[in-house]
Amino acid sequence: MNKLICCIVKEISKTNSQFTDLELKKMEYGLLCFFDEVTKIIPYYIIFHLFSLQQYYMVAFMFFCPIRLFSGGFHAKTYWGCFFISFLTFCVIIFIGKYITINILTSIVVLISSILLVYIFSPVDNINKRIKSKERRNKLKNISVIIIFLLSGLSYIIPSRFFTTAVLSILIAVILMMMGYINNGLIKK
Repeated sequence: MNKLICCIVKEISKTNSQFTDLELKKMEYGLLCFFDEVTKIIPYYIIFHLFSLQQYYMVAFMFFCPIRLFSGGFHAKTYWGCFFISFLTFCVIIFIGKYITINILTSIVVLISSILLVYIFSPVDNINKRIKSKERRNKLKNISVIIIFLLSGLSYIIPSRFFTTAVLSILIAVILMMMGYINNGLIKK
């Protein structure tokens, strides 16, 4: 995959000489991230579709990924590590969400706690892409809080069979954010 992306970026640099080396590196990193995600999302969908769980997967995806995108979190060291940890994460969310029901009071406690934890600890740096400016860090924190607040509200208006899946997606996204925060703290020492 890396070689293909390098070839694409090399062709872009040949046909568009106005890009700086830094812009080309950013482009290469962005494409690599994009292809890494696509090569996980599609197989997961196919697998969950085989078990008639694709609707639960889509709910888990819609509630998990926006939080993760802005808050950050735990990152595996390799692509395959990420692939299997992410797959296991979605399996846990989907199977617990499908077969266990949480009550409203529990969900309120979980969601309020999640909002507070995101407000306190987000965003979590990615080892490959650190957040350098305080302004960007504050912007990501604010977006994270708004997203988790909106998703929390949305979890109460989606069809009730997906309620636990939605709440669990939010909770696990926050748990992975905390794991990333702790992991980054250990790495810095």
